[in-house]
Amino acid sequence: MEYIAAGYNMLTDVTFADGRQILNTPGGSWYAASGLAFWRKSVAYVGTAGPDFDAFYGNWFKANGIDCRVKKCLPETLKYELIYGANGIWTERCSQGEDYEAMAKDVGRITPEMVAACAGPGTKGIYIEASLSAKIADCFEEVKALVPQAVLMWEINGDNLRDPSCKAVIDARIAQVDAFSMNYDEACAFFGTEDLETIVAGLRGYGKPCFFRLGEKGSALVTPDRCTFAPAIGLEESVDPTGCGNCSTAAALIGIAEGLSPERTVWMANLAASYCAKQTPPWPLADDAFRAQMEQELDEIISGSI
Repeated sequence: MEYIAAGYNMLTDVTFADGRQILNTPGGSWYAASGLAFWRKSVAYVGTAGPDFDAFYGNWFKANGIDCRVKKCLPETLKYELIYGANGIWTERCSQGEDYEAMAKDVGRITPEMVAACAGPGTKGIYIEASLSAKIADCFEEVKALVPQAVLMWEINGDNLRDPSCKAVIDARIAQVDAFSMNYDEACAFFGTEDLETIVAGLRGYGKPCFFRLGEKGSALVTPDRCTFAPAIGLEESVDPTGCGNCSTAAALIGIAEGLSPERTVWMANLAASYCAKQTPPWPLADDAFRAQMEQELDEIISGSI
């Protein structure tokens, strides 16, 4: 497969600040798989789950032609409660309790071999969403050794970024990957400042691409020599913003892996996020016709015709 998304499977009951609820939405890495499938048809998904996985996810993966490599090694798929605050920041907790969560993260760990099993000479990019407690976060160098030609992108866990004691380990892990991502709120805590110029300078200092998410303002691709920003698209059509960060980060991976221009990369990510937010999942089929529509819309956005 050209692109691989890996991370924890989960179900999430979302409660918005206005009290509206959406139950049993997918977890972050599922949104990343969609962000890849919006633009490319050769996509694999790696994860672990319970036997209930197919009831929630199976048909969508089959319909979208995604090579689903989910190991069903848990009693049931992890489930979380996610609650949005008025400022757009969320909190979450595992519905099954901390003990089950810890067990699931241990028994359900993703290994480099699981990722490499769906890779080949044509694999271009690998997206991994992982906290520092996930075993795969200790194995980035092994993943790179098994699939050396692919760009490895790490979406860093927000709680880790907000914990000053994690900074040295995060720095070491960023050095092992090819690209990474965080959002503005996380970056403020990580760098200890709300000053955007200082944050961008800090991101540039890593010497590799960072997809920097700015919520409803848009996003930026920060590289050692420049910062390329694009505003968000379709905010007026947004129904459910959950997963937009994962979706857009995975879409940005495509631009980075294929050497597309920073402008095209950021607009690809923002356009993917806009489709992610247009309705509650699952959204319409991502097939060849849909991808052609996305490319046309992207060209029109970049040319300024819309």
